[in-house]
Amino acid sequence: MSAPVTYPPAAPPASHGGNLDPNEVRLRQQQAASAAPAYPIHGTSMGSSGSSSHGGNMDPNNVRLQLTHMQQNSGSSSPVKQAQIQPGPYRHSPSSNRSTSSPPPGPYTPQSTQAGQYFPAQHRQQPPNSGQAQTPIQGNMSYTPQPSSGASDAPSPYGSPQTWPLAGIPRSVGEKRHRDVMQRAKEFAAEDYYLSPFDGHLAKLFVQSTQEIYDASPNSTWRRTFIRNRSPLILQIANWALQSLPTDGREPSGQDMAMAALKWVPSCAAILFLMIFPVSVAGEVRNNGKYDALPYKFWGYPYHARNPREDKRDLRISWPGHSHLSATPSAPQGRTSKSALNPISERPIEPKYLCFLKSTEGVDILEVSQWRRDHHTAATYVLVSYTSEHFRTEEEQLFLHDVGEHAARRAGAQAYWVSCSCLGSTDDEKQDNVWRISDVVRGARSMVIAVADVSGQEQPSLNTTALRQWGTRVWTLPEVLLTPSNSEIEVYNRSTGLDAPMKVYKRNFASLWGDAAISRELIDHYEGNLTLSSLELVTIALKCLHSRQKGFHLPGDMAYALMGLLRRRPTVVKSDTAFQAFARLSLANDNDLLLERLICTLPKSSSQPWYDMDDQWNVSLWDILPSTQVCGIADNNTVIIDGCYAAAIRWKAFAAVANLTRDSWGRFFFRYLFRSTSYFFIVGISLVAAGAAGVGASLTAVGAILLTIALLVILGSPYIIRKLYTGKLWGTQAWFFGFEGYMDISTLEEHIFGADMGHLKWSTNGSPLSMHTANEYGECIGQDPTSNAETAEKVKRAINAQMGEQRIFTLVDTYTLTVTVFEAVRPPIAVVMCGVEGGMQRALLCSYDWSTQTLYRESVMRMETIVLDQMSRVGRLRLGLSRNVL
Repeated sequence: MSAPVTYPPAAPPASHGGNLDPNEVRLRQQQAASAAPAYPIHGTSMGSSGSSSHGGNMDPNNVRLQLTHMQQNSGSSSPVKQAQIQPGPYRHSPSSNRSTSSPPPGPYTPQSTQAGQYFPAQHRQQPPNSGQAQTPIQGNMSYTPQPSSGASDAPSPYGSPQTWPLAGIPRSVGEKRHRDVMQRAKEFAAEDYYLSPFDGHLAKLFVQSTQEIYDASPNSTWRRTFIRNRSPLILQIANWALQSLPTDGREPSGQDMAMAALKWVPSCAAILFLMIFPVSVAGEVRNNGKYDALPYKFWGYPYHARNPREDKRDLRISWPGHSHLSATPSAPQGRTSKSALNPISERPIEPKYLCFLKSTEGVDILEVSQWRRDHHTAATYVLVSYTSEHFRTEEEQLFLHDVGEHAARRAGAQAYWVSCSCLGSTDDEKQDNVWRISDVVRGARSMVIAVADVSGQEQPSLNTTALRQWGTRVWTLPEVLLTPSNSEIEVYNRSTGLDAPMKVYKRNFASLWGDAAISRELIDHYEGNLTLSSLELVTIALKCLHSRQKGFHLPGDMAYALMGLLRRRPTVVKSDTAFQAFARLSLANDNDLLLERLICTLPKSSSQPWYDMDDQWNVSLWDILPSTQVCGIADNNTVIIDGCYAAAIRWKAFAAVANLTRDSWGRFFFRYLFRSTSYFFIVGISLVAAGAAGVGASLTAVGAILLTIALLVILGSPYIIRKLYTGKLWGTQAWFFGFEGYMDISTLEEHIFGADMGHLKWSTNGSPLSMHTANEYGECIGQDPTSNAETAEKVKRAINAQMGEQRIFTLVDTYTLTVTVFEAVRPPIAVVMCGVEGGMQRALLCSYDWSTQTLYRESVMRMETIVLDQMSRVGRLRLGLSRNVL
């Protein structure tokens, strides 16, 4: 996972500088001039970050006067030394991805002795006692795998999985409170739990695992158990006798026949014994045939709710004509709409300050409202864009005013706007104006760019390099997009002065950026050559902003830069994380259900940040139609959704699956004949014995007939049972069974249905690991995922995967009779339906953090729409997109 981005406490915006008092600067410069022969400029750093474009409130006239006075006092004509300000820390840290070596690809064969035999080993492999290397998890966190308590003792195949073994990686010490759907509140130890569908209580999570994973060193926070055959015992016995014979139409070999003959008589005797007692072959019909419901209820409050009645905070906010108590995360900045929890900022008509040109030379920094009252007209202005990476000191910033004045006079404008002088004098005023720069750009007559050659070389040919450096700042994207269409933007280089600016058409700016392929679409949209929907606009703009990692002050600055392109803009909340800021922006512009679509995507890697909307299914957001609604934003980058279907996944063991078959006259006759065989056998022996005792010769004949029929049925009982109880299935009890690892589908069906009759099929496109092919008739047939060498290698690596790495899990859907292999970091305990795409349901497989009542997205599968008929709706649930490793 990517290293977290750290931000300093509240400070002036990194891209916009501090609060510069001209009088204090003048006094400081005079004192320096009288004390030393050299007079450096002690300017501000334009904020703590050297990667932004906007400064404080600098008066160019005062600075020029100071420089002239200093040079006269020093008696030197040498240029004034510049104070070098180092860039601040407001930038993303590089992600630290651990690479692992992989063995050569090849077919994968799980460890097993015979088909259907997945029993625990007599002795589990122990992790080494010395030389254990700590594996990094996230940031400074690490863990060392430890052996489980009692790991040397092998459990009985008939023992309870709830008693052994313990999780290999212990969780944090202490107990936390959990309140379940039945309002039972209790303290629980730090361990992995799931919500029991039986009564809704919090139960310890036991995950059945294949033999090789069960025998490996403990490397999980959940407990493991071995896989059991849970089909009816009489079917297991019949299949034991027949499993030596081929089922694919091949002729059995002599060895196959001999093995079947050796098993036949013992299996017939066992079946005869079981026939004496009533045996239920059908499984339990539960929930009227539906999947187990998810017994979940969220009891907490949202951080931002759609409806103000649902928020727990009660702060007073005001807007013109209204003053009452309401819930809001912070006091709104400027005028806002009547949305109490997500107040919307109104777009300003004009900037608050501008640098107005004097008649001949120089400028005056005035409030625009005052100038408009004096001149009875609106001011026209030119915008000067730059980055403080190029202009850090006051002397360097004088060039910005030279550029602004020069460009404004050439354009016939009355003023120019440059952030180092036009953001205001107080911190609140500056912060309020920073995130409204997009509106300043919209109102400008034109825009010019000022750059500098920071490399020390002063050739005009370096303008392109300087422009690329300027373009790495996050705010430059909306500045270019919102300039007038078909405009020619002049680029002034400090090395070459004002005489020969480089001219670049707006439509050509994409070629100067590293993301030209996608940024060109945005430029074409704002040029009027291409029309993007609002959903496409936000998706593409987020990708472009993601590639510009400079100029951040608050974690939510990416969303605040994006909101300049949209009509409805939430006010800035300093406490918001980047995700919360984006989520509030999405709720404010919710015509396209952007956030609802985002939660349905499957990231291409576990380290992919949320704002990178690339989907592992290679579809765009507009291809997904949400079926749920985000009704609030919660803490820790989670959302609260409502209206979705959900079902629980059973991990501890398989269960007998109730099914429906169609009766025929032959099946009806042989069923009752088979059930009567034990009685025929007993009565026949009794009659033969009575006849031998001289009671009657006729009784001997009748007894012999009954005994012959019973023996014939008993000798053919393994075959008869398979035909009676393993026919075509017209309906099945809906279950979601899960286990860790991979198992061939024949063995898997034997463990669930008692025999491999071809009921289960591989999913054709349920997960990114699914495979399919066309048969000779052009029909789509699912394939074993491990037939792909890359998938087979993933299965091998997952056996010894550490926490935080992808593991292999298998999900069995008994309603659609499909088997899907997928990757996830943890075993998901629930299936949550949140959208539809391509005629398939987007199913979020979610793990459960019971301490915060949060379901976390572990993977996303595609399921047939018919599964919704067997699911139940769940109330509001808290959903997270990325979960911490421990």
